[in-house]
Amino acid sequence: MSYDDFQGSRASGNTVQAFLFRYGTEASEYYAYTSSTQELTIDHGAPLGEITYTPIPIQRDRITSNGTLDKSALKIDLDVATDLAELFRIYPPSHVVTLTIFEGHLDDPDNEFVVVWAGRIVAVERAGSEVQLSGEPVSTQMKRPGLRRNYQYGCPLVLYGEQCGADRESATVTAIVVAVNGTTVELTPGWEGYFPAAKFTRGVMEWTPAGGSIQRRTILRVSGNVLTLSGIAAGLEVSDSVDVVLGCNHKAYAPAGDCEALHDNLPAYGGQPHIPLKNVVNANPYY
Repeated sequence: MSYDDFQGSRASGNTVQAFLFRYGTEASEYYAYTSSTQELTIDHGAPLGEITYTPIPIQRDRITSNGTLDKSALKIDLDVATDLAELFRIYPPSHVVTLTIFEGHLDDPDNEFVVVWAGRIVAVERAGSEVQLSGEPVSTQMKRPGLRRNYQYGCPLVLYGEQCGADRESATVTAIVVAVNGTTVELTPGWEGYFPAAKFTRGVMEWTPAGGSIQRRTILRVSGNVLTLSGIAAGLEVSDSVDVVLGCNHKAYAPAGDCEALHDNLPAYGGQPHIPLKNVVNANPYY
């Protein structure tokens, strides 16, 4: 019998669900849970392969489809002691956390599980001994309006993005960690190379923990050899190697503008640096 046969049967159906959370780029970076009371193994085929789902107390909202995205969010409740909840406890993951919900029947000899929902986790809230996750389906991303360009001095483009096109490789230095204390990281003297150390403010620090995917944090402040990051430097140890990437003040011309002076990328500047500063309304027409 197939999934459809069990689903349409009043007597044979014994529905269980499998929740697959992926939080990184490595094949091993996932959490797999099931609403069943026993461990569940599902062969998803390539590229996921065979995954074992751990039974935990977990529940979700009803999945509805009304033709609009007004009530598209899905709530998932689970115990605060789960590994997934720990993932969000101090600082959110560097990568998007995706969720795929599979549904099947325990008595199905074909072990057929179908996808009933797919999306990403957009918010996490702790309520007592439980954690409530808010999921957004993939369909909302396809209907989301794009960002609008404003008439402004500053460049709105994403640094090193496709439209900006700044050379990320030449703006990156490699350094060794001397000390780690929460959100602050001390690097070896001379880590900044031939760049002014202050120019790494609003840049990025990257590292790859052993057995994990790359971690990224925004650099909020630079004080000598000590960098303050936007979050806990998870998995970073003394003597580890890190990549430190230059920031940008999104101004155009040298010497104050990093676009020309620091990145030599003025042709791709996305702002309007020639907006007149003088109001022409009620002004003297002769000077």
